[in-house]
Amino acid sequence: MRAFHTLRTKNKSGFALADFEVFTLILSVLEWRRHNGEIFLYTDTTGKNFFDAAGLSDLWSGVDTSLDEMAQLGIDENIFWAGAKLFALNLQPLPCVMMDLDFIVWRPLNFSPSDSSVTVIHRESCDLPCYPDENYFRFKNFSLPPNLNWSLEPCNGALVYFGEKNFVRRYVDFAFEFMQAANPLPEQNGWDLLPYMVFVEQRWLAMCAELCGVELRTFSDLPALFDGKQKFFTHVWGYKKFFRENPNAAEKFCRDCAGRISHDFPRHAEKFSRLALTEKYFA
Repeated sequence: MRAFHTLRTKNKSGFALADFEVFTLILSVLEWRRHNGEIFLYTDTTGKNFFDAAGLSDLWSGVDTSLDEMAQLGIDENIFWAGAKLFALNLQPLPCVMMDLDFIVWRPLNFSPSDSSVTVIHRESCDLPCYPDENYFRFKNFSLPPNLNWSLEPCNGALVYFGEKNFVRRYVDFAFEFMQAANPLPEQNGWDLLPYMVFVEQRWLAMCAELCGVELRTFSDLPALFDGKQKFFTHVWGYKKFFRENPNAAEKFCRDCAGRISHDFPRHAEKFSRLALTEKYFA
């Protein structure tokens, strides 16, 4: 199954990833290729240059810099920081899997070549404050359709399988209309803006599936993901703040990842043990 990662740097000078982020994406790529197939990176020129310089570009089945075009779309990427995922999705042959850089799949997943459903890692509770009702949003020359079902549980977007072309087109086209027209109140900032991005990526995904009559499935659910027993998935997203504030924990995590790479992928470990960005964790 084809999968893709997305990294949007907005071509900022001095861009870099933390070491724990590098090790997470390394395992994300290697484990996917081991169990599930090819995986590509969609990024911009600065992102590609970062991985080229680090000696990591050949991790992926290919690296594409189409995200350079994002700058021309009139989207506030400070609000829609994950909008590049949807831009990259629109470029994919189907079926495909959209996967975050901080998500690792440890086992083979079952996909049917004829499956036209949408499958997400899990659903979220719409009772969370990041999922307000339609009156929260403000736009320029745009309004939300009246037939949206606001009672549907949003979809976590860390891993999503897409199998149907018409659905993807409707999902992406509306998402970009929403992002281009968004006009938050001047006093909204920081976490006040989060509902805009999660609506586009997560809530609209569930609504769009219902409107298109496409079956929406899940690979797992929140209780199974957090009870410590499942062996299929690791999502590092919730630990990022902790690792940034606790360098000793971040270093241990990197060494644990290096150990896993050495065990599962000895040929790659030999290479990583010679790269400036990763070598110290293999010592």
